[in-house]
Amino acid sequence: MQVTEMKTKLEEKIRALEKEKNMLLEEVKQLKEVVELSQKAKDLEGEIGRLKNEVKALKEKLPQEILQELGEFTALVQKENDEEESFGGECPSCDEEELL
Repeated sequence: MQVTEMKTKLEEKIRALEKEKNMLLEEVKQLKEVVELSQKAKDLEGEIGRLKNEVKALKEKLPQEILQELGEFTALVQKENDEEESFGGECPSCDEEELL
């Protein structure tokens, strides 16, 4: 009887250890993913910062007249985009052009 009890206890211990091992492996996997995503976010933030600085530096090199025109153009494009969204992706003048 002692051998059978020892065998049963060892089998239970092995199952418990395997369960704990699998849980730890899953936790390690998830933590690695978090670390990877965190690094990716940090890299993207750095890249965005560099791009913003580049845009600022380039705008400072442009003559003021061009910046004004660019601002007016950007506002016009934004207005057109807003109109398209409010008409379900089609602007009213587009329908008129199709009729011609």
